[in-house]
Order: sequence, then C-alpha cells, then structure tokens
Amino acid sequence: MESMVGEEFAELARLVELTSDAVALCSLDGTVLHVNEQMSALVIEEREGIVGQDIKDLLYSNLFERAGGHRLPFSLDGEDNTCMLKLLDGSFIPVRVRASEVSPRSLGMGGMLAHRVLVVIRSLEEQYSHDRQTQRLFSELQAVNRRLSGTLSVIMTAAGSKDLPSLLDAVLNKIVETLDADGSSIYFSESGGFKLRGISYGLARDYVPEFIPYGAGIPTYVLHEQRPCNLTIAPAAYGQGIESSIFYDIDTHVSTKLRVENVPPYRTLIAVPVFFGTQVLGILELGWKRPRRPRSLDARVLEVICDYLSIELVSLVSSLRAQRTEELTRSLNRMREFIFGQDGDHASVWRAVSEEVHRVLQCRTCAVPYDHERGCYYIDFEGGSRVCLPGSIEEMFFSTTTPAARVDPAARMSFVREQSAWSTSPEDLKTVRLVRVDQTTWAGEWLASRGLPSQGVFFDLRESLPPGVVDSEGNEIHEEAGYADGVPLMMLLLRDSTQEPIDDIEYDYLVRLAHDIEIMTHGLRQTNSERRIAQTLQVGMRNSLGQVPGITADSLYSSATRQALVGGDFYTLIRLPDDRAVMILGDVSGKGVEAASMSALVKTALTAYAWEGANPRDMVRSLNSMLMSFSRVETFATMFVAKIDLRTGTAAYCSAGHPPTVLIHPGHPGAQDASNASEMELLSVQSGVVGAFENMVYEGGVFSFSPGDILFMYTDGAIEARSADRQFFGERRLFDVLLRASVNGVEGLCQEVLAELDAFSGSALDDDIALVALRFDTVGGTDG
Repeated sequence: MESMVGEEFAELARLVELTSDAVALCSLDGTVLHVNEQMSALVIEEREGIVGQDIKDLLYSNLFERAGGHRLPFSLDGEDNTCMLKLLDGSFIPVRVRASEVSPRSLGMGGMLAHRVLVVIRSLEEQYSHDRQTQRLFSELQAVNRRLSGTLSVIMTAAGSKDLPSLLDAVLNKIVETLDADGSSIYFSESGGFKLRGISYGLARDYVPEFIPYGAGIPTYVLHEQRPCNLTIAPAAYGQGIESSIFYDIDTHVSTKLRVENVPPYRTLIAVPVFFGTQVLGILELGWKRPRRPRSLDARVLEVICDYLSIELVSLVSSLRAQRTEELTRSLNRMREFIFGQDGDHASVWRAVSEEVHRVLQCRTCAVPYDHERGCYYIDFEGGSRVCLPGSIEEMFFSTTTPAARVDPAARMSFVREQSAWSTSPEDLKTVRLVRVDQTTWAGEWLASRGLPSQGVFFDLRESLPPGVVDSEGNEIHEEAGYADGVPLMMLLLRDSTQEPIDDIEYDYLVRLAHDIEIMTHGLRQTNSERRIAQTLQVGMRNSLGQVPGITADSLYSSATRQALVGGDFYTLIRLPDDRAVMILGDVSGKGVEAASMSALVKTALTAYAWEGANPRDMVRSLNSMLMSFSRVETFATMFVAKIDLRTGTAAYCSAGHPPTVLIHPGHPGAQDASNASEMELLSVQSGVVGAFENMVYEGGVFSFSPGDILFMYTDGAIEARSADRQFFGERRLFDVLLRASVNGVEGLCQEVLAELDAFSGSALDDDIALVALRFDTVGGTDG
C-alpha cells in the first residue's frame, strides 16, 4: 500500500526520515498515513504493511488494554506516554510515545486542510535492560557491602582478644555468617603437620581431621601454592581404596588424591593461607556441604580477614608460648635443683626426671635395652611388653635420611622460629644424643605399623658414660647393658597420634634437660651453660601491591631492627573497576605486635572504604572517627591516600600528617640539556594525623599525571635517618637521589634509595622504612 500522506504533508514526510526515532503520521481517527524507516524497523514490518492500519491496533496501554471509547491510546499534548507496541510476530515491547496534533497551517501552509496526528515512538527495551543491569549491579554492591560490613565486624571482634579459643570461636562463626557458608575451620602449622585449632558451630557433629601431616591433605597443597585455593571434593567411591577421594582446584584445573582420613566435611571450600611476614601460620578453610562455585569476592574477603587475623594470632600464640615457656622453665629449675642435690644418685634422679617429664609433656617413657638372647634392641613398652627393633639404633634413629641429633629440629619450624628463654645450642650437647620421631621418619612409620605411639623423642645416653664406669655392684657397664644404676641408657618419650607432636619449646626443654643430665654425669659446672634470656620474633608486616594494568610498581620495606619488634609501616595498592586504583601508604605510632595489629586494622578499614567508592578525604575522615572510638586511643597514624583515574590522568589525594609525596617527571639518562632533565613537584596539600583529635579537619588535593610520570611515597624513617655525626638525611638529599635515579626508570628505584640511606647511616637505621614508587604507563588509552 502506498503512503497516504498527501501533498500537503509531503515536506513533513521528508523531515521525519531524518530523525533517529520511530515516527508515524496518522489521521485523527487513528489511520496510519505515513511511517519512516525507523518505525518500520521497530515494528519489523514493511512500510506498506503499516500504512492504512489503525494506530490503535499497534499501540496499547502498558496494561495491554485498548483505549476506551475508541480513543487514541495516548495524549496529544506532547507529554510522555508509556505504551506497548505490538510487533509483526504478535509479541509486545514497551515504548515511550509522544504525540501532537499538526495542520498545514501550523507548518506555514495555507488552506483548510484536515488535521493530522504526529506520533513519535521510542523503544524502552534498552532502557529497561539498562535498569535491570543497574539493579543487578546494585544487588551485587549490596552483597559487597554486606561482606565488607561483616569483614569489619570480624576484625573488630578479633581486636584486642586475650584468649585464643574465644578469638577463633568468634571469628570462625562470624565468617560463616558473613559469607553464608556451612562451616569454617582453622589449622595451625606445627611440627610435623597441621593441627586443628578451631571449628564453627555448624561442624560440631561432623568429622573434621584433627591432625594432617606435612605432605598430605589440603593444607599441604595450599602451603605449596601460597594463595587462596577454590576447591571441590569428590567423595570416596565404595571399594576403590583409601586414596579414592580427590580434590579439584577450580582455578588451575588440577586434581589431587586425598586420603579418606584427611577429607574435610565439605563438597566445596575456599582454603586461604594465613600469612605473617613471609611465613605461613596456618590454613583457614571455609566450606559448603553442597557443590557450588565459590565467588571470587569471598576469597578476597577471607584474605583481608586473614591478613588482620594473623597479627592477632601471633600475639596470642606468642603469649601462649610464653606461658608454656614459663611453665617448662619452672620445671627445669626444679629438676636442676634436684639433679645437682643428689650427689650422684642416678636412680633417684631418673625416677624424678621420668615423673616430671610425664607430668609436663604427657609422654610415655619406654626404655630401649639390648636383648642378648635375641640379638636385638627392643622397646620395653608399658613395663613388660617387648617389641624388637628391626635394625640397629643408627639405622632406626640416626640414619642419613633422619634428622640428626645435632641438627636443631626447631629450625624446621614452618612459621615463627621463637627461641626460648632457656634454649640450649645443639653444640652444647657433647655426649647425649637425641632426635625427634614422627610419622615422617622411618622409626615413626614402623612404630605406627605396630600400633604403638609414633611421635616423640629418642634419647641416647650411652656416650655420656665415662670409660670404666661401674654399677652399684662394682661391675663395669657396657653400652649394650641398657641400664646403668637403674637409669636407661636409651629411651623413647612417646605420644600417640591423637596427641600433638613434640613442639619446638618442648624439644628445647628436653635438650636443656639432657644437657643438665650430661653435666651431672660428667660433674661439669659450666657457667657459660646458664641461659641467654632473649625471646625473638623476627617477622614483619606482610605488605604487597596489587597488579593494576597501566601501572608499574616498585616497593620496599626495611625493618630498622633485627629484634622481635614489628613496625607499623604499611602500604597497599588496590585495583578498582573502570581503570581506577587506590594507593595507601602509612605509619602507625609505636612498635611491636600492638603497632602491627593496629596497622593491619587501619589498612583493612581503608581497603573497605576504597571498595565502597569513598574519596581519599572521606576515607581518612571515617578512619579518624573509627580510631577515636577505639579503645587504644593513644594510637595515631600518618598516611597518604590517593585515588587514581588512569582514564583521565588525574588523582585525588589526602596526606594526613605524612611527609610530602613526590610526583616525578623523569628526564632521559645522561641528558645534558636542562629541558631533558628530571623534574618533580611536591603534593603540598597537608592535613593533621589520624586518630589523635576527634574534630580534625582533613583537606584533599588533586594532581595530574602523564605517561611515564612516577609517584614516589615514603614514610618518615627515610628522611629521619641519621649519620654517624647525628645529621638527618633530610628531604633535600632524598629529592636529589630521586632526580638522579628516576631517569633509569621505576624498577629498582626504591632499592637505590635504600642503598643511599644505608651508606649515609652506616646501615644503622633508627626507624622502619617503607618506600613505594608507581609509574603511570597508560593514561586515557595512551601508552607511556
């Protein structure tokens, strides 16, 4: 059917072809006279098939109803109307309709010609799709906020805890609630394997492995991977053997066998290593009893929690270790007083030592004498049961594949190596030999295969007997005799597999006890055998920079002390959507575990604020309010926070009591022309410290950057380093180093600055130092 528009509206018909909206021209009774190509495309029908139809057969109310009284389904006042447009296939789409009555006179034409209705139609499908996408994003943002809120709740629950069981109980159950999981558990890395230290309420009736040796199970896999692992577990199939279970790494598509006794009560789980410094304290597992795909956000939340939790755990574990050290120290003092007061009564000494060791270590003491009739050494177990050893003492306990007696097993500790107040150097033992036994050794495996306790320590006192020593009856004692005056020359201190292995403090206790027995045997009184009281905890804050496309980062953290003090310097780089990032660098007042704990809290809170989309000034203001309400009001912090937009090449920042950050415009290496030399500008907008005053006002600044520019940040330890004559290194020297070194790029820039500081101070820094350099490689899609 041809267009029915007529000559009087021919000019209007040509005009509507120029618009991007769908347009129909119809008479007052609704007959369609003309449509443009956009209308034809929207209805999915040829123009000839639309012209002549009634517009009321195409447009309906948004309730799919016809207009009453044969009226048009839209107003003629040019206002928006929401209608449903019927398509050729009978389906409907939502549209926005605007209509107005027009006449040739209104178009500048004369005559008394009929009026027409001009209808402009725009599809709402794209808008509705955008609204749905916005709603979905809003729901996801709500989920993120719930998780961030839960994360901060977990951290605030853990802050300042004085009791390890209550800390783990609160944190594990809060994590389950925050991430809608079925259960959570945490294993500590200890001698010989991973010990279960806590479970959530939901696992109270489930089987959860209590101890998983190194080399087996999910914790070993996570320890090797050094990252959060999303895992699924295929349960054991009946009759396929004890290794028929497997766990599957969703991220790397790697499957690994899993012994049935090491299977956790989950079908899907996220296993996250708990770091402190570069060491692994343990493994946190969050699981679901049904198959599902873990969300990447869940792993991020667990990482944040673990970063903070590690500080609290080290503090509490260190406290527990200190209490255990004090208990064993009192035991050693009692034994030393008794040993050196018996005037050579070895039998009395042995009975007292045996009873004390059983009391404080909960070990069974088994003599290992020689059976002349059978020609073998045997274990005198439970006062009468004799179990012959399958080989010699050297083969069983001191072979080249077994940790040797004078190789300190405590050095193998998987996380914090802590030296007890009374620890004895292995070189102090001249004649007594001792070695650990567990299921990773041949002796331990053999003991377990016989159903005997399989973890403990083996003592060999044979060499401690001076030549020609005789027993109480005047007979010379030989190595094979097994006993000397009622004292076993070789013995095993054993625990069964339901108990924890001998840990490092307990091993040090036994080394000290062996040393005192050795002194008694030889009549030695060496003053240099008195203990050095020095408890060290040589770890540091785990700082890392995230990977942000368009930014090359270089960072360095240097501790000013080799003692057990941990500084409060911290930094992190957070990647945000839409080519944005947040850089945070700061310093919390004080030192030690408390300062590290607070710096972890500050970094975690700022990270949460960054993900909420806050600007740097509001992030710092919110953090100040939080710290002022915190119980440790004496703690304050300085920091630099910048929100970087790589699309526009701009950044907003807030510097709160922090040394001024430097923006460097690097020149060319070896440039002779001043115009090609490096230049720098200071970000000079400064505010006060955070956490000191409730009504502190914080100011924000902005700066622009170009491809190749370097943003250099540092803590005050860099400029307050002193030389031998007590001169400060100062900002001027630092800026000179940056101008000279920046021409060589960002890689290694922090190390070069530290080298200058070491040379100036003679490697005797008074404070911890954190250095971070960011080079902007891509700005607005332009590569630098």
